[in-house]
Amino acid sequence: MSYLFDLEIARGRREDLLREARERRIARALRKARRNVREAGRGVTRELEGVEVNWGLAEEEPAVADLLELNGVPRWVAFEERFIVAQKNGKVLGAVRYRMESKRLLLGLLVVDPWVGEERMALALYRGAGDLAREIGAGEVMASVSQADYPGRAGYRRRGRSSRLDVTQGSRPGGRQRLLGMFDALSIPLLRTFRR
Repeated sequence: MSYLFDLEIARGRREDLLREARERRIARALRKARRNVREAGRGVTRELEGVEVNWGLAEEEPAVADLLELNGVPRWVAFEERFIVAQKNGKVLGAVRYRMESKRLLLGLLVVDPWVGEERMALALYRGAGDLAREIGAGEVMASVSQADYPGRAGYRRRGRSSRLDVTQGSRPGGRQRLLGMFDALSIPLLRTFRR
């Protein structure tokens, strides 16, 4: 009888050890993933350091037209619209269409060089647009929502069909800004529930 009891204790102990080993493996994989994400974030920031974002000039229109053509948009758009451009070493790598309203900068079509990487250039352009808006005294920047949510990752808060950046608060997303954004996103469905 004692032998069966010892066997049950050994089985229970073995299951506990296996469970702990699984948890340690999962924790190790999670630590590794977090470390990779941190390093990738630093890499994107490092790569953005050499990128200059400024208002598009007449000399840059042919380069913007080439980017538009690479992305399947007619070339003539570059000569009819105004763009904010991202340059590195004097070469135009990305552009975002803009227009001005009273105390507001509206961002539209985003085009980037496909070989450079859309994510890096989009983040640089949306962050740079906030800095440019601050320079001219605009109160907010509105960006049309994209599938990849680059404006959200650049610190913009989603508002219906567009994302909004309050220029007076800064363009970098902080913990408080993320928390408020989360509550804004949660409040919309709740508000609809109480209206009925």
